[in-house]
Amino acid sequence: MATTGERIREARLRAGLTQTELADKVGLKFSAICKYEKGRVVNLRRETILALAEALNVRPSYLMCADEEDLTSAANPDEDIIILSRAAKKMSPADRKKLIEMARLMFDDFD
Repeated sequence: MATTGERIREARLRAGLTQTELADKVGLKFSAICKYEKGRVVNLRRETILALAEALNVRPSYLMCADEEDLTSAANPDEDIIILSRAAKKMSPADRKKLIEMARLMFDDFD
């Protein structure tokens, strides 16, 4: 079973955020996020859990390991589209073109 720190890290990576970006989003310092993810702080305040869950688009119970549900079912499905969009923006034009070509090959009705 994953720890709260592991779940925070997993959700952060899935959201495409750095530790600094997540810290800025929830009004914390980078070092706090680092400590949470490494498990150095185990009793997070309720407000912190709520802010992290909102920023990461997961339920607070997921971060607190109160449910066994995996991250893919806890997250908003539209978040995947946002992550793909962010990744595409970071790609070179040539890589983006290759990705689009792959998507077209995978889905005949894609246009």
